[in-house]
Parts: sequence; C-alpha cells; structure tokens
Amino acid sequence: MAPKLLVAAFAADDRPHVDKAIRNGIDVRILDCFEDTHAQVQSWYKHRCIHVPAHRLSVKGAVQQERFDMAVIREGNYDFVRTALLAQTLRDAKVEEVVVISSDHSKIPIYRRCGAHQVIVSENLSDFWSQFDLTAMSHVSAS
Repeated sequence: MAPKLLVAAFAADDRPHVDKAIRNGIDVRILDCFEDTHAQVQSWYKHRCIHVPAHRLSVKGAVQQERFDMAVIREGNYDFVRTALLAQTLRDAKVEEVVVISSDHSKIPIYRRCGAHQVIVSENLSDFWSQFDLTAMSHVSAS
C-alpha cells in the first residue's frame, strides 16, 4: 500500500513537489485550516483537502481519522509558534512521522519538544522533496 502523506503547511512552491508525489503513487492530502492558503489549496487539490477550522481538537480529530504515515510541516513565513503547535497536534493525532522543515537551526529543540520526530534545516525545499521522493518510492515499490 502506498504511504499516506499529509502536507500540513502548504505554499505555492510546494505544488510541483506535491504533484510529483501524487504522480508517483503517494496518497497525498493537504491540511486546509488556514485562511491565507485556503483559496489556492481548494483550487489545486479540491478532492485531496482536509478542510477543518484551525483549532487543535478539530485538526487532531480529522487527522487521526485518516491514519497518516507522515506529515510535512513547512515553517515558511509563519510565526514559529503556529508551526510548533501544528507539530504537537499532529503527533497527538498519532501521525507516525512528523517532519518540520525550518530554515533556523535554533528552532530544532523547540520543534522536537513540541512533537516533531524530525526537523530538517534547509533553505532549499527541493533538497527535502528529493530525499522524500527516494524514501517514499522505496515504500511504494515494496507494496
């Protein structure tokens, strides 16, 4: 069975990578709980969205029901508290692997304490997605 991936903080430059993961057989869902990305996410991935209010219990319930193998949270331009709370909520929702992508080494301990299994520090999002493609494809071909 293909791995199930939740993209929990979406930005427009994630789109080519998400599209590639979908083409490669990954079951991708986009968490749509923030108004600043709602219109884009709905227009691009209407049938792959999990639309819930940005409240801890709503997000936890919706995500837990889906049983994701992995969640990717991109720190982006948001307040780091939002990213940390999202990591904590997804861990509480029993996502097997919560990955935060950050550009700041000093935030690694914060995100780890809040529930991230892995924090990747990178300015280049393509580096993360390339590594993800290799890992995910090994799961797809094994199933």
